[in-house]
Amino acid sequence: MIKRLYQKPIYFRPIFLVFFAYTSSKKSSVGFATQDFFSSFKQKVTSQLWPKTYRHLVLFFILSSVSFSLLAQDSIPKNKLELSVNSYAGYLVPAYPDAPKSNYSLLNSIGFQWQTMGKDYWQQLYRFPKQGFEIFYSTFNNPEQLGYNIGIVPSLEWYGKKPNKNWRFKFGMGVSYFNKPFDLVSNPTNFYIGRHFANMSVTSIFWSKRINTDLVLTYGISSIHASNGHTALPNAGMNIFCGHLGVRFEKKREFKSVDILSQPTKRTFVIKSGIGFHEFGSTTKAIGGPRYPSYHLSGWYSIPFKNIHLFQLGTTLAYYTSFYDYIRNQEVYETDQHVRASTGVVFAGHEFVFGKFGFVSQLGIYFYNPFFIKQKKIEGEWNGFGEKLQAINTNRIGVIYYPFKKRNALNNISKQLSIGAFIKANVGQADLFEYSIGYSF
Repeated sequence: MIKRLYQKPIYFRPIFLVFFAYTSSKKSSVGFATQDFFSSFKQKVTSQLWPKTYRHLVLFFILSSVSFSLLAQDSIPKNKLELSVNSYAGYLVPAYPDAPKSNYSLLNSIGFQWQTMGKDYWQQLYRFPKQGFEIFYSTFNNPEQLGYNIGIVPSLEWYGKKPNKNWRFKFGMGVSYFNKPFDLVSNPTNFYIGRHFANMSVTSIFWSKRINTDLVLTYGISSIHASNGHTALPNAGMNIFCGHLGVRFEKKREFKSVDILSQPTKRTFVIKSGIGFHEFGSTTKAIGGPRYPSYHLSGWYSIPFKNIHLFQLGTTLAYYTSFYDYIRNQEVYETDQHVRASTGVVFAGHEFVFGKFGFVSQLGIYFYNPFFIKQKKIEGEWNGFGEKLQAINTNRIGVIYYPFKKRNALNNISKQLSIGAFIKANVGQADLFEYSIGYSF
């Protein structure tokens, strides 16, 4: 039998009464000290543009959040904030001939991590990870062509399975701003980044050594990638391999474990629809074209495994408006133009489940991809092994959010709405960025 990690919401009822007292007449005599606070809140925070109904709904959700944050204070401590200062020094791998010269890259960051203490089952199953974000400032030893970068990267950090080895793994995905992207006039050689804003991903393996009761020294290796997901060309992408050194304000923690039995879950069928965006062309060609939408419909079976895993097997059909535009303008096909502007994929995938979030990776094989092959033959680029491999393989990684999933449901996603964001690539070359909405039956 599963032991409860938190007590029943004994604080919800009195706080709800505070809300009820506030939403009743102003002459209410309910003796809560918080009533004056709510009156002030109503005047200073809410604007006259909000109807009263919306104000009450917003206050209801705020009070509900406060009440649930009060649960389990006696049994399990709250997550603890930890600050860190980090430096990453490494090498920017040249991605194309005549790339701007960079002797080294230096990335500095301030990190905000919250040590999870096990209030949710998934935290214990992932060995009490840290969740947080880093704020980066990066330079590339070439201010004229590569400039600098500012980024914010949410991340999750795991401890190794063997605590005595004292190593950790961290992965994060976020957004960054580059002040010197490609410009046809002022910066025509920077094919790494096509526009100011881009994705930034950080993968690290590092070790820690305690200095004293409050400080920990961290050191390790990292891989940092920046790309705009082919939404703007050029998009060669930055890949930086570097060493990492940091100092963290981190106290020793004692974790409270409970017995967690496998919960009854079942296979689900998921339907997902999405819209993607990209510029048509290769990594460094056809620069400055329009941004085309594409439409994607996926269906897959989701198979739960050990509370935090979901294995996927399914198919995706997609329609590319960029393909159709090229087919029509270049008169590539006389018939079935819309059909030939479509693709079909079968894929196998995996999803790590973290509470209401899931991290998804999918490996796909095209069973229908006629336009890509035809276009490469027209442009005389079909002889290379890379192009032939791209005509077969496609992959996706992304994040899914389940807004209505119950707490401690683990990998039970039956009858759940989901929203997501994905990067799709052909082999290792980004193809598009996709937003999606789905439902699991």
